[in-house]
Amino acid sequence: MVKRPALILNFGSQYVQLIARRVRELGVYSEIVPYYITPEEIREKNPYCLIFSGGPASVYEKDAPLPNPSIYTLGLPILGICYGLQAIVHQLGGTVERSQRQEYGRARLKVLKEDPIFKGLPQEFDVWMSHADKAVRLPEGFESL
Repeated sequence: MVKRPALILNFGSQYVQLIARRVRELGVYSEIVPYYITPEEIREKNPYCLIFSGGPASVYEKDAPLPNPSIYTLGLPILGICYGLQAIVHQLGGTVERSQRQEYGRARLKVLKEDPIFKGLPQEFDVWMSHADKAVRLPEGFESL
């Protein structure tokens, strides 16, 4: 098991415990922390990576939960799931828009480009989705995998 934790920043996801369990099943210790954790607190925990959970908010809501922007300068790999991805895109200069309709349920994820994050996974697999917004333009330097 990887001893350094994968820190899961919780944005209010109803599935945050499931995310943590799945990460542990892959042999990586995980710890759930609030989305407002400070960069200093993250450094103290010496994480392997960060995972931003989903959540019920929209990045355009007044008082939307967003992480401290300095987190992006820590040099850690970050995986954004649903709202977590939208927060990253929104804060780093991409575009998030409201979808025509809310989507909820199973979805088929297709890997577009080989990357270590998908090591050991099939080219296509089922995931769970629950969102009303979508990332339509990634920030500069980002790519879809």
